Amino acid sequence: MIVATSVGSVALPVPAIVSSVLSHLGLGNAPSLEPAAEAILWSVRLPRVLLAVLVGGGLGLVGAALQSLFRNPMADSGLLGVGPGAALGAVLAVQVGLQNVLFGLPLAAFGGALAAVVTVYVLAHARGRPSIQGLLLTGIAVSALAGAATSVVLVSTEEFRVRTILFWLSGSLEGRGWEHTRLGGAFILAGSAALLLLARPLDVLSLGDDEASSLSLPVHKTRMATFALASLVAGPATALAGSVPFVGLVAPHALRPLVGPLSRHLLPASFLGGALLVVLADLAARTLNAHFDLPLGSLTAFVGAPYFLIALRASEERA
Repeated sequence: MIVATSVGSVALPVPAIVSSVLSHLGLGNAPSLEPAAEAILWSVRLPRVLLAVLVGGGLGLVGAALQSLFRNPMADSGLLGVGPGAALGAVLAVQVGLQNVLFGLPLAAFGGALAAVVTVYVLAHARGRPSIQGLLLTGIAVSALAGAATSVVLVSTEEFRVRTILFWLSGSLEGRGWEHTRLGGAFILAGSAALLLLARPLDVLSLGDDEASSLSLPVHKTRMATFALASLVAGPATALAGSVPFVGLVAPHALRPLVGPLSRHLLPASFLGGALLVVLADLAARTLNAHFDLPLGSLTAFVGAPYFLIALRASEERA
């Protein structure tokens, strides 16, 4: 975080950053940065880096929780329809001209993500209590429908609005400030704390439904609570940053060999791993090209897609 805050089109000395932060916390003397550099630090750099931590950490934590829930190391928030639902909400917002309204695009994306999750829940419970396979297949179907609807709306969108939509779908933290950080923090931190409290039930649930029931765990309630909290975290993260793929898959999958499979270890480690991945990706997005920001989601995909293929190949070889 310190390195990402320091590096950019205007370099900020690390000691001066630390001094300024301590000063704002009432723990030091007056900040040693020039007024212009102070404005860059507090108006641009720091809120963007903190939001990258929240988005990456939330997606990494959700990925770890869903991998335990589905007992599948390749699971992530895309199984809930969160990403495609948020994309559809954002596309519809741009179509009706809400992209210039304060929080119009993030709130519309969050509404789309929430609608996708509710749809998955309602369809999966249409004939009673669903199985884990039923939830998984319903999420895949809803994601496909949301993606198809996004394509239809995108084709019918005026050309001058297409760039806005495509850049959001590729993921970006450009232009995000303290208001976005506070909005994301309220949802992501609360949902993440609640997911951490479910670490032990998730460990029991990963043993299988029969074993968990024999240990007096309310399987259905635990599964639905995890499902809802994952949506609470991944929905706002996607709404604020756009599509940032593979974070929820790479972070827990890479850290599982280091910290073990127990959720009480893997969940906090995945939060830190996801935060690190997105902070570094966002640093690259705004520094690799001097003229414009690169798409954040494309950079995480450049890392995540090869990793996914390597992990899949290794899994097949072990099988």
